[in-house]
Amino acid sequence: MKKNINLFLLLFSITFFACTKDSGQPTTPSNNDPKDGTIWVYKQTYFNEAGSVTGTSNVTFKGVSVTISGSTWINLVNQANSQPQIAIQKRTDGWWYITYPSSTPSLWFKNPAAVNDIYPYTYGTCKVLSITETVTVPAGTYTNCTLVQGDDTNSKEDEFWFTTAGPLLVKFNTYDERTGGPASNVYKKEGIELVSYTP
Repeated sequence: MKKNINLFLLLFSITFFACTKDSGQPTTPSNNDPKDGTIWVYKQTYFNEAGSVTGTSNVTFKGVSVTISGSTWINLVNQANSQPQIAIQKRTDGWWYITYPSSTPSLWFKNPAAVNDIYPYTYGTCKVLSITETVTVPAGTYTNCTLVQGDDTNSKEDEFWFTTAGPLLVKFNTYDERTGGPASNVYKKEGIELVSYTP
């Protein structure tokens, strides 16, 4: 099980490294998709093993256009420290990303997706559980979200709720092993929810 997860791994789903074949060319995002100048605000919530909240905070990210290997990506820059956390790019098979300091692009959110689609990530595999989820977060209610679960070899690691247009990630939960194990005995350790999105 993963232990200390930094904020951005929480926010954008853990590095997929080079586990997924690069799909090639980027596509043109729609008007509501992330782009240069987009602002995301997320609420982070931390939990103990008993399920009690141990802390909350908000974090703001701004999209900044950047050229990587000859194509345009959007850096997500943490506004508290002005550091880019990841770069994202829309492609024909979904949204890809690069986590810094890595330079290898990897599939982040498969779109279009079908229930039971599976793709690799750092801790094991991601599986699409639903493409019709309704999720209510501080930013409002989002319908027809894609729910993806990430598993390692012995337990659930993460849950992601993605939109097919607009903010992309609207909710995320990460899980960790309870004290004393076994590894399959997990609790919700951290979560984020979208507070606002300004395309």
